Amino acid sequence: MKTPTAIAWDERLPESDKALIDKLNASVDRLDTRRTVEIAVSGLFARSKLAWKIATYQHALLHRVIALMDGAALGWNNRNTLAAMLAARALMETVAVFAELENRVQRFLTDEDLAGLDLLAQNGIFASRDPGWLIEAPETRAVNAQTYVDKFDKRAEGYRGHYDRLSERCHPNAAGHSQLFSKLDRSDGTVRYCDEFYEERNAHMVFAALAILPLVEKISTRLDELIQQVADLQHRLHPVSTEAM
Repeated sequence: MKTPTAIAWDERLPESDKALIDKLNASVDRLDTRRTVEIAVSGLFARSKLAWKIATYQHALLHRVIALMDGAALGWNNRNTLAAMLAARALMETVAVFAELENRVQRFLTDEDLAGLDLLAQNGIFASRDPGWLIEAPETRAVNAQTYVDKFDKRAEGYRGHYDRLSERCHPNAAGHSQLFSKLDRSDGTVRYCDEFYEERNAHMVFAALAILPLVEKISTRLDELIQQVADLQHRLHPVSTEAM
């Protein structure tokens, strides 16, 4: 797998943000070492299909996080702020999904609800909005990403507000085209275009979104522990043989 791109500091950010850049790059590097290239049916995954399912979902999300940070860095380093914004907004959605996964695994574990854990993993792995697919597997209907963002906003007030501001620029609305790339000279009606107006403001919006990244490390650590507990619970209540995998 390719090594994720490091974010480079430049004059669009204040000197004080160099520490944030270093923190984000270090977090990406640590998360990169955590993502797996294979989840084999062995060890705890041989005795718990539920643990195997949740782990495969967790690592798919982790690979997505790394890819989005790589995309944000590539966009930022190449002064394509719109591309960086698109990746940053998608990261906010993905972190919210990650957080909800942890919360629901913990809740189902407390209730010793194996069916709930199975449905959670099944929906996460195969989530879709494709009508044809949903006829065959209605239980995999994807939850709107904004639902996850709203839930996370209760944990981090202002999260949804920042997500909405980024959305205005990521959509082909005025904030995402004319206000981003052009400026009107009201004295003579001339509209002038450039690669980007309001660089500092846009930079702040990107990095306010990316700053949530270190939370993914904490969630991943806790999920690893919860997945072990899922395996123990299933083994105790309803063991799954290796042959059943």
